[in-house]
Amino acid sequence: FFKYIHDNWNIAIADIGDGLSPLNIKRLLLYKNNKRILNLCYILIIMSTIQYDCRWTSEVDDQFIKDWTYVERSVFGKFSDDYINRKYFENIYGDSLLLVAYLDGKAIGAYAFWRNDVNGEKAFFSSDLCVKEEGRGKGVMTGMINVIISKVPAGSLIYGSPNNDSYPGVKKMKWNCTPIYISFFVFSFFYLREYRQKMPLDYAKWWIVGQNKYHIKRGRHYFLVAQYSGTNRFVAFLLAEVDKETALMYPRYRRLSLILYRSQKRLWYKLRGKPDLYHIGWKCDPRKFPCWKVDGFGDE
Repeated sequence: FFKYIHDNWNIAIADIGDGLSPLNIKRLLLYKNNKRILNLCYILIIMSTIQYDCRWTSEVDDQFIKDWTYVERSVFGKFSDDYINRKYFENIYGDSLLLVAYLDGKAIGAYAFWRNDVNGEKAFFSSDLCVKEEGRGKGVMTGMINVIISKVPAGSLIYGSPNNDSYPGVKKMKWNCTPIYISFFVFSFFYLREYRQKMPLDYAKWWIVGQNKYHIKRGRHYFLVAQYSGTNRFVAFLLAEVDKETALMYPRYRRLSLILYRSQKRLWYKLRGKPDLYHIGWKCDPRKFPCWKVDGFGDE
């Protein structure tokens, strides 16, 4: 189908003559009666006018950050300056990549590859991908992903955990996907058998902040947990195993609550259910990344 579109597009351009001036675009759209072809031609025209500005965090200026933040706050709501600075400009690993998409000079999309190394390897976490409503359906998300991936240094790892809105798009682009299930933390044995890597002290100091972070002890092992708020105040989420020094940076969790954690195992109560979310990797196995290496745990 796309080869047919490409061939007929070139034929139509040759027949019209002078290229894609506004008048010739109108003539081109009148050239074929096939509605699917016309819709795709329109999308191609729009895509050709979208501009992508991708920069390392050490290279951004005030206007760029203003545009990037504007899109993020328009889509996600609260997005504080402190959160942005801590995540991208005080990053313990180095520079991240930020991208802004423009249509007719207006910022309509934003994206980031958040520097978050894994086991000593340079790695980037796909983060904060969003498109404003007026930019949707125009190939903006696919364009942003392709552009930002092209800027990543060779040999770097790329991984992520997309939300329900962006997952269908990344799946079509053939990212490797691993289903993740929300499991009950009853006995530490099952968690420790699945996850053997502790969260280091410097990572916890940098990223695991906020008034809702606590520690618990199970046997000889310490863990960090995050207390849910609102209607889920009797539910806590286990973040990672830590050493004693790291654990004692946070108050002890004393509330009787249900504790959950992310697992790659499909337990008996999930045999017929769908995964709760996915972890993804670009040309790499997403199962090698610890579940605590995600941006959502660094709540404001």
